[in-house]
Amino acid sequence: MSARPTFKLDGDDVPFEPGQSVLQAALAAGRHIPHLCYHPEFRPHGSCKLCTVKLNGHSATSCTTPARA
Repeated sequence: MSARPTFKLDGDDVPFEPGQSVLQAALAAGRHIPHLCYHPEFRPHGSCKLCTVKLNGHSATSCTTPARA
């Protein structure tokens, strides 16, 4: 059995499953990223931009960005 991949969020490792967005993985790990338009039953569209995070020096909406190591 292999370990789940992780990414760093504020210096802490956050595990994720393939196919999860950054926001979904953070919420599943008990971490809070502020969000407004995201709802787990609807397709994410990133229109409100409230869940914007810095990824490798660039801004991205965490609800539409796939999680990756």
